[in-house]
Amino acid sequence: MNSSVADAVAGVFGKLFAAKFPIEAVDDQRGRVTAPAELTAPPTGDGNNTTAFVCRPARGQTNWSAHAYGLAIDVDPFCNPYTKGDLVLPELASAYVDRANPRPGMITAGDPAVAAFTAIGWTWTSPKDRMRFSSNDH
Repeated sequence: MNSSVADAVAGVFGKLFAAKFPIEAVDDQRGRVTAPAELTAPPTGDGNNTTAFVCRPARGQTNWSAHAYGLAIDVDPFCNPYTKGDLVLPELASAYVDRANPRPGMITAGDPAVAAFTAIGWTWTSPKDRMRFSSNDH
């Protein structure tokens, strides 16, 4: 995370932990720097890694993503997929597009994740990018 938001974001995850909001963590992925080849590789079908800093352009654009500045975070992408038309990323997460049947880890309007990030001035980018929260400064 960008140092200007690190304490606030750590506080968000403290609130989520206290609320027992499930965040999937993969031990071998914690604190790992994304390899350059991973930035352009096809998406894996079952990825659910919560991610913040990724130095890459915004999807489909040439300008830097808020992730490149450490001012965005994707929370459990499998449970909270990105959609654009028929495209669903991660590709096997189609069952999580319909939000009428909330399951653990799914971010929905008014839930603890949305409330905690909104409280620090961040925006949730649902319904297109359900996993993504970003600083309003970017």
